[in-house]
Amino acid sequence: MELIWPLVMIAAGFYVGWNIGANDAANCIGTTVGAQIVSYRTAVLIMSVFVILGGVLQGQQVMKTVGKGIVISDQASWQEQHGVKAGSDFQSFFPDNRLPDKAILVALLSAGLFVSLATFSRVPVSTSQAIVGGIAGTGLGIVGLQADYFKWSVLLQIFSAWVVSPLLTLILAFGLYSLISLLLKKANVMYWSKFLAVGVVISAAYVSFSLGANDVGNAIGPLLSRFPEHGGQLALLGGVSMAVGAWTFGARVTDTVGKSITPLDYGGALSAQFAAAFAVHVFSMLGIPVSTSQAVVGGVIGVGLTKGMRAVSLGRIRRIFLGWILTPTCAALFAAILYRLLP
Repeated sequence: MELIWPLVMIAAGFYVGWNIGANDAANCIGTTVGAQIVSYRTAVLIMSVFVILGGVLQGQQVMKTVGKGIVISDQASWQEQHGVKAGSDFQSFFPDNRLPDKAILVALLSAGLFVSLATFSRVPVSTSQAIVGGIAGTGLGIVGLQADYFKWSVLLQIFSAWVVSPLLTLILAFGLYSLISLLLKKANVMYWSKFLAVGVVISAAYVSFSLGANDVGNAIGPLLSRFPEHGGQLALLGGVSMAVGAWTFGARVTDTVGKSITPLDYGGALSAQFAAAFAVHVFSMLGIPVSTSQAVVGGVIGVGLTKGMRAVSLGRIRRIFLGWILTPTCAALFAAILYRLLP
């Protein structure tokens, strides 16, 4: 039994990573494929390489936040936040000074389930919201409504980033695309289109790297609480699982991001992807799990707005926004209920 639990949790982490790759492949390569610069298979190959590099080289900051920064499960964090030693209730909730194995498994399965549903529905949801909701939900399952057991300052940072990130990418993409359009009016469009195409592929690689740096923490972060000495290996596992997800089921959501929100030319694809990659990379360095989905969709909307509101599919955007609200809420409620029901 001692060997089975770790294997089950690692399998659950791989499942979440697979889901992230399947859903977030669109964030990395949706605009590249939508602009018909490279084939889907070539784009996925580029994504696979760079998402693994991002996870291994820079994924551990977000892993620490997701794994240990939401629910107070160790006595040192409790004393730091409250100024007193943890009492007997704390010992009963967290006897091993970390999240229980059941809580880790429930958080991963809850997040994976709702991302799977979104992927099959072709909706680009926030996997960071799903895993944060799952962990917060398991926290509720363990301690109930006792607010003292949650790191509210960290949660507030995360919630704020979820709002700021898409707005930042929208503004950046709008400005960058407006500048590119202005420059192309004064230049030979056919001559510069080749350079723009190369720039789009490079920006896709950058988005993939940023995805690995941020979302590996969402896939594997809860496992860091259980295996703190294996951060590097867990990051590699997360990167590989995301690459596998992109290869197997990434095409469904890629069509939504690349083609269904607004038509994209080379300049639009470059603007949306670079803006999203930059924003996600910045938050990754700060250790804040943000949504690559929100960042890329914000960038695509920013490009569309340069052509006027009619160029943007408002119905598709409303559906995506609804998914962003329901995903963390449902994941949290499901995780809390499932934790209480399991023996």
